Amino acid sequence: MAITKLKALGVTDGTLTNTQINASAAIAKTKLAALDIVNADVNASAAIASTKMATTITSGSATQDGTVSNTTYDMVTGLTIPAKALIIVSFDFAAKSGENGTPGSNSTCAVHLTNSSNSPVDSLTGTFMTNENPKQGWRNTTNTFSYFNETGSALTSHKIRAQQYADGDFNSSLITIKYKIITLSG
Repeated sequence: MAITKLKALGVTDGTLTNTQINASAAIAKTKLAALDIVNADVNASAAIASTKMATTITSGSATQDGTVSNTTYDMVTGLTIPAKALIIVSFDFAAKSGENGTPGSNSTCAVHLTNSSNSPVDSLTGTFMTNENPKQGWRNTTNTFSYFNETGSALTSHKIRAQQYADGDFNSSLITIKYKIITLSG
């Protein structure tokens, strides 16, 4: 549109209003760059493209022959859990009890997420314990636990520790730990 037509419509520098702009008119992105857009400016139902949120998934696993009763095994060491990250730990205790020995009358399995001083993280939040009576034969205990790092900094030098105890004999035992750490940033 010619400038003479704009002047005829009464449009001068700094006086253009929304009603004077055609609804189908495009606005250059450079004109929007200086806007300070805040949460209140975004529609509550607006979707955020997944490409705008970076997701990092770290995973690992470990196995341990756990035939020695009442022994703590540091299954995963040197673990770093970033700030605002979720760790999910799954585990399996597979044991044969009492073959050519005394069947256990009780058994306790424990898996802990600990710091470098071996103290459980967040007052046992990252802990699973169970009491079982395996008798003679095979038993399996499988489960998961999770922990969300709500601190503003990474947790470093952490461990996933496993322990099983029975007052009888473990003749064959295998402890399997798998974990995933999911970090969102963006």
